[in-house]
Amino acid sequence: MTNTVLSVISALAAVVTKPHEGDQHLPPKPVITLSRDFGSGGDVIASKLSQALDLPLYDEQVLREVATRLKDDPAIVRMLDEGFGRAKDMWLYRLLSGKDIGPDSYRDSLVKVVISLSRLGGIILGRGAHVILTEECALRVRITGTPEICARRMASAGHGKEEDLLAQAREINHRRETFVWEVFQSRLSDASEFDLTINTDRMDNFDDVVETIVALAKAVQHGRVLRHDLKRV
Repeated sequence: MTNTVLSVISALAAVVTKPHEGDQHLPPKPVITLSRDFGSGGDVIASKLSQALDLPLYDEQVLREVATRLKDDPAIVRMLDEGFGRAKDMWLYRLLSGKDIGPDSYRDSLVKVVISLSRLGGIILGRGAHVILTEECALRVRITGTPEICARRMASAGHGKEEDLLAQAREINHRRETFVWEVFQSRLSDASEFDLTINTDRMDNFDDVVETIVALAKAVQHGRVLRHDLKRV
């Protein structure tokens, strides 16, 4: 992640950050960002975490909130979300509608929405939330797995043919990696961008994974493990 992008995120975060009174202000509920590979079990783990911690799970809501801030159609925002680079080709839409929904507007709104949601506590899926909350009191989790094993897992669960799922895994993973790079100049393969990375290739049951994340998320929320300057909301 470049210093320029980090500076932009910090500036935008300051807009929606409540004034600090005192040395520490810990979040009322745990805040978890969860980045996942297709078929790695990330969605299952996120759902179980939501139940175990009684936390809202933010996925589609992030898109709706961004669309509201941009005062635009959620379908258009989804187009940007699925292919950020396509924003550069939407000049005709901007010309006819008079609305600026280019990369900068999208990124600015996304940062503000993620920061705002983190104030409430919850689990934020994807959208580069782990980058946005780099300087915040949040646990940044990455659930990963090799495409072949993930496709095999999905096929065994009845989600389709293994070869089709493998192609889907590669396409979706590439799209997610491209999105994070184009928006934040950050690599999903960069382990330093996460607090906890779990490879599920050798796992069939995710209950213990959930327990591990729950324990660490609570420790982060209560200020037991983070650096002093991150123990705030």
